[in-house]
Amino acid sequence: MKKTTLYKKWRFPFIVLVASVLLAALILPSSPALGAPVITLTPASGPTGTTVNIGGTVFSSYEGDSIHIYFDTRELDMSPLVVPGSGEFNVSFNIPAGTSAGKHWIEATTDNTTSSVIAKSAFTVDTTALSLDSAEGICGSSVNISGSGFYVNSTVTLYYFNTDNQSIGTDTASATGTFTHNFIIPIGPAGQHKIYAANTQDNSAGIQYTVLPGIKLNLGSAGPGEPVNVQGSGFAASGAIKILFGTLSVATANADKLGSFEVDFDVPDLKSQSYDVKIQDDKGNSSTISFTVTAAAKLSAASGAVGAELTISGGGFIAGATITITFDDKSLATTAADNNGDFTLTIAVPASNGGKHMISVSDGTSTRELPFSIETQAPPVPALMLPANGSLTRAEANFEWGAVTDASVPVTYDLEVATDQNFATPVIRKTGLTESQYTLSGNETLAVEFKNAPYFWRVRAIDGANNVSEWSTPWVFFVSVPDIPAMQLPADNSAVDYPIRFSWQAVISLSPPVTYDLQIAKDLDFTTVILDKTGLTNPDRLIAKTDNLKLKKGVIYYWRIKAIDDARNSSAWSPAGSFRFSPKSSFPSWAIYTLIFIAAVIAVLIAFRLGRKNAFH
Repeated sequence: MKKTTLYKKWRFPFIVLVASVLLAALILPSSPALGAPVITLTPASGPTGTTVNIGGTVFSSYEGDSIHIYFDTRELDMSPLVVPGSGEFNVSFNIPAGTSAGKHWIEATTDNTTSSVIAKSAFTVDTTALSLDSAEGICGSSVNISGSGFYVNSTVTLYYFNTDNQSIGTDTASATGTFTHNFIIPIGPAGQHKIYAANTQDNSAGIQYTVLPGIKLNLGSAGPGEPVNVQGSGFAASGAIKILFGTLSVATANADKLGSFEVDFDVPDLKSQSYDVKIQDDKGNSSTISFTVTAAAKLSAASGAVGAELTISGGGFIAGATITITFDDKSLATTAADNNGDFTLTIAVPASNGGKHMISVSDGTSTRELPFSIETQAPPVPALMLPANGSLTRAEANFEWGAVTDASVPVTYDLEVATDQNFATPVIRKTGLTESQYTLSGNETLAVEFKNAPYFWRVRAIDGANNVSEWSTPWVFFVSVPDIPAMQLPADNSAVDYPIRFSWQAVISLSPPVTYDLQIAKDLDFTTVILDKTGLTNPDRLIAKTDNLKLKKGVIYYWRIKAIDDARNSSAWSPAGSFRFSPKSSFPSWAIYTLIFIAAVIAVLIAFRLGRKNAFH
């Protein structure tokens, strides 16, 4: 009871006392407690070249004094500095190039020696180092190399020690002194090779890479007897190389000073299955690769002409199976494999374009592809023979040229005939002619618009591989045109009567037979033709009244003639001849003259009489 009363009695004064103390703590300034100076480094570690911020605190007791800043035993450029009233300062500097890896001290002293250190802090310089994403592999492998601890933002050069120091590139260290670089392992001998990185700020680091033997075959499978190329690298320098196919030694070689070699070998006569190809040197280095022996086929020749004989043989196919031979995906021939899976077949190279082709041999399960080339030599240019250059020929011209001999048979010919020597629009074009001659026929005959109009002709040859010769040098020739018939009867300006005989000199043509057209007109220009006879076969024609030719007595008429050969080439019209139609009378001439005299006398008498009468009146 007394305790409760005592608590109640003093509870309020106690609360007032605590509140007063707290209020005084908030209102009244406190006196600082002096402590030891402190140096803080940001960052506290990194590579050379790193910019470090030095922060000084609790230096109030040295207000206005000069202090000195040292990196190890080297006074920094900004030193000495005067401590401000706040007792705090911030300065920065770069970690010098050449500084060794590990812990280094930054110290503050009161004089220019390190004997009176008032504060210090440690900075750790990173160690330069290299790392690889793969520590071993074959030559030609892609490798990533990473570096750290290098002078910041500096160029780093990388080297690979092979038989000599070989630069493999450069890179730039980051602001933290790191870099990553990708490179290809150079060709070199087996074993360890040093990779070295360095800059001009005395940073360097090295690491080892182990080169393993590596091999490469140009084929992953082939048949017995077929050539295979093997290339190797990463073997002992100048070492003796041995190639084993399964348990059989198939080739030997010597590596060069960089441990590389290349050699060919023939696939041994083994059954179709997978085998290990092992390459080893005399120093114990080796590498193995799998190789599959398959069915094999070969050609008696790798190239040839169309029509030439080509023998295809093979082995390792299914016994008794049908062997199908294709030429550029076109079925060429079939045969049967014997009980050992072997076959031999001789074919003629089919007609195809010159150049590269593929012959495939298949039993339905195994297929072998064999490259074959058809010759691409153009055949000789044909020599023209007939019609001779500058000659005259018939309209149904016969063309002859020298036959061309070529390895790829058969040889065919293209013939062109044109009216211009540039052959812009050929009038005759024949292709694929199998003979070295061609005669025009039917509607191919050559027509001319005027005498001595030229034609040009040329020929080229195409062999069985579609190789085409140049065109021959064009020759010119002229198509024979009938001469103008010479007119004979009726004589010019003569008098004629029915039947009227028209005759002219016969014309000879290289394209017989010759026919004639005869025209009679009222005018010299033949604008009014009163008779037109065509297709006359004889150079003589009688025109009677029955020909419905109505001529007037004493009128002069004109006639002309032209010749047409079997090729429908015609001569020009002959110069016009003239005649006068004068039919024969039943009276004798003396009677006619007497009648004319009597009529004249009567006319005179009548005129005299009329004159006298008029005079009388």
